[in-house]
Amino acid sequence: MKSASFFIWLTVLIAGLGLSSQPHADSLEVLWYTYADAASEYRQKISQLSRVVHNLPHSNGLSWNLTYWQAGDPAPDLAAFDVLVIESGEAFLTGAPPGKAAKPDFSGILKYKAAIEGARGDRTLVTTSDADFHAIRGDAGNVPVDPDAPNHGGRCVPAITAPECWDGALGHTVNAINWAGSGNGLGIVSFLDGEFEGSFWWTHPDSFLRDELEGKVDYAGSEQNPIINPCQGLHPLNAGLTPAGLSNWTNSFHATFLPIQGYESIIDSSLRPGTAVAIAKSDAWPDPWTGLYWLGDEEDHECVIPANYRRINTLQLGDAGAPSSGAR
Repeated sequence: MKSASFFIWLTVLIAGLGLSSQPHADSLEVLWYTYADAASEYRQKISQLSRVVHNLPHSNGLSWNLTYWQAGDPAPDLAAFDVLVIESGEAFLTGAPPGKAAKPDFSGILKYKAAIEGARGDRTLVTTSDADFHAIRGDAGNVPVDPDAPNHGGRCVPAITAPECWDGALGHTVNAINWAGSGNGLGIVSFLDGEFEGSFWWTHPDSFLRDELEGKVDYAGSEQNPIINPCQGLHPLNAGLTPAGLSNWTNSFHATFLPIQGYESIIDSSLRPGTAVAIAKSDAWPDPWTGLYWLGDEEDHECVIPANYRRINTLQLGDAGAPSSGAR
């Protein structure tokens, strides 16, 4: 039986959608910070993703104009971009073939801290997954593992474009970039900062994320079976994703977050209950984001917004690319 709060939720939802009157742009200006060699498989596959992303499910037709910010180069005009994507510190596939992996280098992110802070917009997604690497490898937990297959299964073929790729690392990556890039100012997407030598920059003294993440990250143990609860499943950041699809990439997530003021858990940890493996924050509305909560009997739970919450924060509901009011 539907509770009265469910209808309050619908009323708030309809009113909130009416506040977002500006349609999102057809393309995003994506700045990708990377230490990977220009000839590496990593760079080649990320470039391929940028060319086909608008055709992928749940992408809402958003295309990317991709620009690489190579480690060691001066910072570009950050105000010219919708989102800054920061490569993970897992350096697989980053060397020029057939050479060794490149050494992670986040010196540009640290050196240009003030410029990033000055351009930083109202949306940030931080994940303990190296989903950028796993996306180009095709990891998707719903693809059956086959010990007799050349890659032992567990991966979509071809990576990126096969329909079964979305519910896995690919969807986690694209949802994050499209959501963060559809706000105001420079959105931020940071993949895991470890674990190769030269990485672990999140809490470096010159990191723009230090004050937010210091003392809140636990790198002990990997999360192979993350949780998306039904409320989190309404987030555009989880469009088309399931816990099974995000599981068993060996490894899916490499750390956990304690609760952090201003951030909400987007994907929870089963390894450490009460912690998260992906978190996000949005300042699109002046109201603090109170989140969704359960209401109803055990057999009739509903995901509702508190009655005193008068505006929809676009972190909560809608499609992956739906912008806040005033988005570019």
